[in-house]
Amino acid sequence: MAATTTPDEATRIHTNYASYSGKAESQATLAESADGCSREDGDDGRAGGAEGEGRAHKGLSAGLAALFLLAEMAGAGILNLPRAVANTGWGGLPLMVVLALAVGFAGTRLGMCWVLLEDRWPQYRTPCRRPYPAIARRALGIPGQVVAEASVLFTLFGASTVYLLLAVQMTHSLLSHYVPTLSPCAWCLILGVLLCPTTWFSTPKDFWGAPVLALGATLLACLVVLSEVVVQRDTHEPPLFPSPTFHSVFLGFGAILFALGGASLFPTIQNDMKDRSQFPHSVILTFLVLLAVYLPFSSICYGLLGDNGVPDNILQAVSGPAVTVTQSFILCHFLFAFSVVINPINQALEGAFKMSNDFGVRRVAMRTCTMVVVVLVGFTIPDFSKILDLIGGSTVTLMSFVLPPLCYLRLNASSELDGQPHRVLPMWEVVVLWVIVVLGVMGGVASTWSALSAIIDGQSFNSTCFSPHTFCA
Repeated sequence: MAATTTPDEATRIHTNYASYSGKAESQATLAESADGCSREDGDDGRAGGAEGEGRAHKGLSAGLAALFLLAEMAGAGILNLPRAVANTGWGGLPLMVVLALAVGFAGTRLGMCWVLLEDRWPQYRTPCRRPYPAIARRALGIPGQVVAEASVLFTLFGASTVYLLLAVQMTHSLLSHYVPTLSPCAWCLILGVLLCPTTWFSTPKDFWGAPVLALGATLLACLVVLSEVVVQRDTHEPPLFPSPTFHSVFLGFGAILFALGGASLFPTIQNDMKDRSQFPHSVILTFLVLLAVYLPFSSICYGLLGDNGVPDNILQAVSGPAVTVTQSFILCHFLFAFSVVINPINQALEGAFKMSNDFGVRRVAMRTCTMVVVVLVGFTIPDFSKILDLIGGSTVTLMSFVLPPLCYLRLNASSELDGQPHRVLPMWEVVVLWVIVVLGVMGGVASTWSALSAIIDGQSFNSTCFSPHTFCA
């Protein structure tokens, strides 16, 4: 019998095992868990860990989960969003709506995937260290798990580099008057050295205020930029609105997806919820708020400044004391976020090399090497927008458009003990999910190609930090 997979149905499924005991864990705690899902993933049976183990009566509500989603998603991407709209032209605004609806719908189904895992495999009712790869493992097998793991780590590595380069850009903007001899490349090396010791330690546990402060800094940046753009509009050149090209459109596609990307964190935040079946409501609320912020912000900036007046970082288009204060807040956010985002990469590498969780020389050496690689990538591609476009068009597209529908379709189609599918989905839902997959594959391939073309362009190699002239400029 056909059945729709609505949040109400998720609630009904979830009420079968709604009473758990144990201590709630924050995202940082889950990331640092020594076991998580890694132990149970090798067990294909339905009987896993203790059913009542590891969950709490208290956890995130749907509204608070949406707040955490907003804090994680509305970050570096929003600073590049007006440039993304400039690359796509006015058509970028409806494109943003379409992509938000597609990613949001796929995100609700990704949340339902976790509800299905808890329903069929009781061991997943305990806190999970890597929930997205766990979903991919149960839905698509070991190849799916490997793809999900690699996509998450590649996205986090790219995001770490973007955060570092944005911090470099803002540090240079704030301090260039005081130390004019230091170039952005020199600041990249300095910040890399200063941030390296912060990566040696575990992520701060239960620091629940950090995402809220990050979201506040982002919203403050939006308000300051909008007000300054309106006030200073007469100081800019008349706006130009040239027709976008194929190359620029798909660069904008990747940048918009980066601003909407966050699917890799969806299951992690869902794991912190008291009622995880309510996660689809959190996703819907998150994307409604994102559109309410993104659309007016990007359209006003692009409309008043035009293609010729919108830089890669919109904060560079305005000036004044309010902008300086805002840059300081955003800089602090990026510096803190860098250590948090790079931590799962270090943990994954330490796990691959079977290193102890204790602090020691091996941990310092491993994490220092990771930092060196990040700085080298920053030296090679000092333009953060190119990395942002590449990540948005490749792994973010894969985790937001392709994997959620495929995992959801596969989990519902998997056979029960009687040989029948677990749940038969209505035809409209199947069609919508496949359309999202096709849209993601086509857009992702074109966007990734455009981003790679921009990175390997001959002129790009002239702007790397490996040249003494560039480094000292």
